[in-house]
Amino acid sequence: MSVTLLAIKFNHDPTSARNDAFNIRQDVDDFVTVPEWRRGFSVRPRDSVAAYAIEETRGRTITIQAQFGSTDAFPSVVEIRAMHPRAAALQPEDVLRALGSPRAWPSFAQYMWYANLLWRRWSSPDDNVLGNVSARQVNLRPGRATDFVTFNLESHHLWRLGVGAHDVTWRWQFRRSSAEPWQDFAESTHRIFTTLRLPTAPWLQQPYEPGNTQLPWTDVLDYACRWARGAQTQAAAATGVTNAVYNLGPTVVQYNCPGQGAPNYILITPFDAFKCTAFIGLLRGEPFRPPWVNCADCAAVVTSFSNILGCDLTESGMFNEVGTYFATNPIRVIGSFIWQLPCGTWPGFAYHEVAWTGDVTEEDNVFDACLLVNGSANPTRAPFVPLLPANLRYGRPGQGLYRDRLIAPAFRATTVPVLLAPALQRRIVI
Repeated sequence: MSVTLLAIKFNHDPTSARNDAFNIRQDVDDFVTVPEWRRGFSVRPRDSVAAYAIEETRGRTITIQAQFGSTDAFPSVVEIRAMHPRAAALQPEDVLRALGSPRAWPSFAQYMWYANLLWRRWSSPDDNVLGNVSARQVNLRPGRATDFVTFNLESHHLWRLGVGAHDVTWRWQFRRSSAEPWQDFAESTHRIFTTLRLPTAPWLQQPYEPGNTQLPWTDVLDYACRWARGAQTQAAAATGVTNAVYNLGPTVVQYNCPGQGAPNYILITPFDAFKCTAFIGLLRGEPFRPPWVNCADCAAVVTSFSNILGCDLTESGMFNEVGTYFATNPIRVIGSFIWQLPCGTWPGFAYHEVAWTGDVTEEDNVFDACLLVNGSANPTRAPFVPLLPANLRYGRPGQGLYRDRLIAPAFRATTVPVLLAPALQRRIVI
């Protein structure tokens, strides 16, 4: 008997992400077509990509769809499943053999409990985020492809592992009856991204069409999911992204002191879009003009890369409402190892932009990948204790929070949060 795996759909319902993967594209130019895995085209994990939202799928049955072919001369009905390669090589008797004789156990119930536990651990190891494809019957037609058949996933780890990028391998097997052993007939590999929930703006889910460049990019997920690996909360995910962006200095990016910080951005266009493609190029080591960034660039990166994971950050800032600038305490800007005033010579900022939670008030938290503040008891002088402002409340004067640690004492009361225009709060990605 001959059985062939032809294609696999992960995102088989583009109108919902409750039971399957959500809508994605690769980058600004390339759309991720469905089926995501196709025989003869999908060889490496990155050739077959899909993304799942933990919150939307939690507690629900996760399904995929697969299509098969057969060269047999007559129609037939077979049972098909897909397993982690280690599980596919196991048989139930292997588990029983590892446990020994039931007579050596205090009770048969305890013996069976451990047998079931051992089988689950062997059949769905932690690195197999999608678990296994449950067995079901499939009607094969001679010389023709089947319709797409829906399979349930079992023993998956989607809701336990948190944010991540996972390479999954399935060994596909069939049998004609339960009395026969399973036979291998195909193997498929995939890259699976897991986010806390569906991406938020600037990322969109609709319209689901190649022309929508704001569908979540797998190029961004590839970095964001690794930077926030294992995160179970929005605060943890955004903190992981903020930390990773700051640590890009000085080898990848540096604070734009040659351009005096602003307005000479490299990642923000004149019409206020985020040049995400250029930033991905920087991360990949592609040639680019001097990689100078300022606070708006960093805020755009943190917001876009956090929100693709399901966070809800906003790009906005702070300014002195009674003057032209606000003085700062000594800080360490991105790419520098020196505690000093901005660029060493100018006393402060005319404006400073960060990623915010909530409504951009003094009670909301900031994620600032542009600089380190002094985390010591007195942030105005040594000793300098590096503190990354990630999930740190802006605060009122005297509370010892972000406001006090960034802003010099004489300017704290008058330097207030400012909500940017809607088009600037979550800049579109290009």
